[in-house]
Amino acid sequence: MKHIIAKNSPGERVLLLGNEAVARGAIESNIEVAASYPGTPASEIIDTLALVADEVNMHVQWSTNEMVAFEVAIGGALCGKRSMASMKHIGANWIVDPLMHAVYHGFNSALIIVSADDPSGHSSANEQDNRYMALMAEIPALEPSDIQEAKDFVNIAAEISEQIRLPVMIRLVTRICHSRGDVVLGEMARHPVEPNFHDDYYRDFVLGEGIVGPKVIPQLHAILHEKLKRVEGLASERSLFRVERAFDGPFASTGVISSSVALNYVLDFLKYNDLRGKINLLKLGLTNPFPENTISEFIDGLDSVIVVEEGEPFIERHLIRVAKDHNPRIKIFGKLSSHLPQTGELNFSAVGRALSSLLGIKYDSSPPKEKLEVLEKSLKMLTPRTLTMCSGCPHRAAYYAAKKAIRTVSKGRYLAMGDIGCYTLGMYPPLKFMQDVFCMGGSIGIANGIAQTGIKDPVIATIGDSTFYHAGVPALINATFNKANIKVMVLDNYVTGMTGYQPHPGSGQTATGSQTKKVNIEDICRACGVDFVKIVDPYDQKSSVAVMEEALKFPGPAVVIFRRLCAQEYLRMVRKAGEKIIPCIVLEEKCIGCRTCVAAFGCPAMGFDTAKKKSYINALDCTGCKVCITVCPYGAIKQSEE
Repeated sequence: MKHIIAKNSPGERVLLLGNEAVARGAIESNIEVAASYPGTPASEIIDTLALVADEVNMHVQWSTNEMVAFEVAIGGALCGKRSMASMKHIGANWIVDPLMHAVYHGFNSALIIVSADDPSGHSSANEQDNRYMALMAEIPALEPSDIQEAKDFVNIAAEISEQIRLPVMIRLVTRICHSRGDVVLGEMARHPVEPNFHDDYYRDFVLGEGIVGPKVIPQLHAILHEKLKRVEGLASERSLFRVERAFDGPFASTGVISSSVALNYVLDFLKYNDLRGKINLLKLGLTNPFPENTISEFIDGLDSVIVVEEGEPFIERHLIRVAKDHNPRIKIFGKLSSHLPQTGELNFSAVGRALSSLLGIKYDSSPPKEKLEVLEKSLKMLTPRTLTMCSGCPHRAAYYAAKKAIRTVSKGRYLAMGDIGCYTLGMYPPLKFMQDVFCMGGSIGIANGIAQTGIKDPVIATIGDSTFYHAGVPALINATFNKANIKVMVLDNYVTGMTGYQPHPGSGQTATGSQTKKVNIEDICRACGVDFVKIVDPYDQKSSVAVMEEALKFPGPAVVIFRRLCAQEYLRMVRKAGEKIIPCIVLEEKCIGCRTCVAAFGCPAMGFDTAKKKSYINALDCTGCKVCITVCPYGAIKQSEE
């Protein structure tokens, strides 16, 4: 057994990460096809399932992007296999096209979408709330509020999906995905289902002429609405709504409605103030379609209600609409009333302040004096540091070489668009290589547009290997097709680094570790019609600068692939082999204190002694890449002899 989630021990209580709990839920629910593209905070779901895929007889894969992952899940469900596609919230944007078609189909088996939202954007470019995606697609959205429910809701989602023959979304948030909690294991109901594909195209509607047309679509849409009418009842049967009533006392006419992780902040507040059972509380495990019957029954007779939810005021907006018909005089408080913040994630203090204010309870959110003293001392010990790439990161070397080439070819003038990955950190000082970053694959696409404006400076797109497979190829074809004079830097470190070193089509292995054919980036680029495609090792600064200069001068689309294994992966391999890292050292007698190594290159293993006015290298951080030897203009750095 490679992971406890594969342990066949019903009733045992174990400690699991939220994402691990979802993985266990998939096993208990007899999910047979699971696909995803790496993206924090969702990555560990497939990471964990991949460890035990063979044990539990499940097909688990990292797909080239989320759209493909969802389509893989659709294929599984069409053949009678319970299937699941998991992804981060932004990744779910990629599935909208197949999703909006899938809702008009009927599936013989469960089709589950796990969306991991990231309030505050801890590791994301936005904090979108995908309950609105569920609303747009007209599919159910479930919201687990703790780690146990993260497991249990997978089976509930599967059951509802099969009852109404629709995809079902499980909406997680970061504090569910990346928190640990007790989970009571259930039965491992693993039984392979014989695949059986039915040949009726729209499975819940028999097409008279076998075509899709204006007469058919409205009828399919009507069927979808009929399906959704059943969801609240199915959710109620599975105890997705929990009500606590207060029949007397000062808060008997006040209610709190909450969902997801925010419920825990409410429960903590009620416990801390001895209010549990003294105020009306409704916990929603289903938020789309909005459970109007449950809500209207709960607010009946109440004077006021407070909505505490993570993300947008989704529940609150629906509540305002429902209340107009069922309790028009009720006062509704939450994010729209500015009692809770509409941006960022909630926490105990924010919820405590809001509830205290509305309930008229004194609330002291300031931490004890001793905690403040510890915090103050800790902050003094921390070294101020901006976001940066790791020591020895080949991307840093690639950017440094590119800047040198740009200084030679265009006197330092250029426009660079970045992409999503570790290399995005090249935006920060001291490199400050890219001017802007948007989305997966956006670097090449946006560079296409910039190049067509007539701008005279070189136009550069930087994109990682995994992102190139994910979303870079169509834009590169567009550059060839429309003659966009762009220079693409593909930063190839063999893995999907930022999300946990997952394999991609160029890695030569699948999610489960089996060997597979490598899909080479250079072959794809040439197939896209790019005439200039060259590969360099970014640690070889001389060659990297020369090739980049050549690319900048080339009259048309050009691709330079900077290929070198991720520094962290290299360190793991070296340590596993029992080998020793030989760090670099600064020769103080040669160092003149010019600070080129720290102010222009910026490897975090390097520092500057202001008293001595000399640079130094932290041997514990140094990976021995030796790029700094090339960077130093005075030959003051060399590799240690031991």
